[in-house]
Amino acid sequence: MTGLGKAFISVCAAALTAGAAYAADPVQLEIEGEASAAAGIVDGNAKADANAEVKVKASSILDNGIEIGAGVMARLDGDQPRQFFGGGRYSSVLIGGPRGIAPDESDVYLEGAYAYAKGSFGQLIVGRDQGIARLLAVKSPTIFSAVNINDWQTDLSGLNDIHTINDFTGYSTKVTYMPPANFLGGVLGGLQLGVSYSPVLRECGDLLCAPESGFVLSPEGVMLTETSKWDDAIEAALYYEKGIGVGADRLYLGVGASFVTASEDSRTLSDAFADYEAYSVGLNLAYRGITLGGSVKTTNAGLASFEDDGYLAFDAGVTFRTGEESGDVAFMLGVGQSEANTIGSSPIDPTLFRDTRSAQAGVTYVLGRGITIGAAAQYVESKKPVAAGGPEEATTVVIESSIKF
Repeated sequence: MTGLGKAFISVCAAALTAGAAYAADPVQLEIEGEASAAAGIVDGNAKADANAEVKVKASSILDNGIEIGAGVMARLDGDQPRQFFGGGRYSSVLIGGPRGIAPDESDVYLEGAYAYAKGSFGQLIVGRDQGIARLLAVKSPTIFSAVNINDWQTDLSGLNDIHTINDFTGYSTKVTYMPPANFLGGVLGGLQLGVSYSPVLRECGDLLCAPESGFVLSPEGVMLTETSKWDDAIEAALYYEKGIGVGADRLYLGVGASFVTASEDSRTLSDAFADYEAYSVGLNLAYRGITLGGSVKTTNAGLASFEDDGYLAFDAGVTFRTGEESGDVAFMLGVGQSEANTIGSSPIDPTLFRDTRSAQAGVTYVLGRGITIGAAAQYVESKKPVAAGGPEEATTVVIESSIKF
């Protein structure tokens, strides 16, 4: 961690803890979580997966009206790699922030731990937490918890590479600041802005840069092991929401956009890497029970051979819900595509690439408050050169049950 980064984190942490003894209200404890289980058939083979997440937050109000608090998040997820990939999960050779604290072989880990202060000045968060680019992200709507086209936790096919969320920094230690919502007022009412700063991201040691598909070459044809590293990651994001009267109802518009950059600090082969850059934008329209939307992300994946076209992904979808009470149903249709050229200039095989397309249809039924069961059919097609295994495709039929509390 840079000296400036350490000093900045220390000052912010001190600011958050100062005055805690002057709390006027007792500590309030909030616990929430989500769990899902999915089982299905992938081209005739039975597969299953389970995920769970629990968040615990404690807070209190000081005499001056400032709310201070802290939170921790634990997660069970066998599919989540130890670090986030800079492009897509299977196509990119570079990875961003760590997933959490746990033994390398464990599927249960401490995902986040942070402290925060909230008041008329806005909100300040310090610790291991999501960056502002993910917190304010907008993607295509979905009715499932884990079985999605984009931002999925469960991928029984093992082929999906579509990811438009700008989460390169993962849960690395960072500082996030958000000014008060709607602070600009007027025509910009409904606007939320934010910035995050991560002093350092974990290095790629122990083959953390090798995706499961076997793409492990840099543009110069060199094996990536412990050479890639980034410091001073900065995220900026915005979210804007507005309701527009349409007859007796309202049409709701939601727009999110983000930018992430990190300074390259590779220990060797620095000519193979570059400063990481990624852009993401998403749009949702909601009217009565119908939500329509999509998102797109582009990144150079931190490779020097590319400017903005190392990885490009988009998704689009529509959902319809009759409600969220017991007995209500929901339907969805979604499509997505990603183009990963992150190793396309390798002199060993200049044709290396991975392009993925996916389509999904599904239905869910609300069994009770926070409890849902549903079924989905998904088709994934992955095109890649013979050197990387050749083209693949999979048809998946899956049942997902989930609970939120």
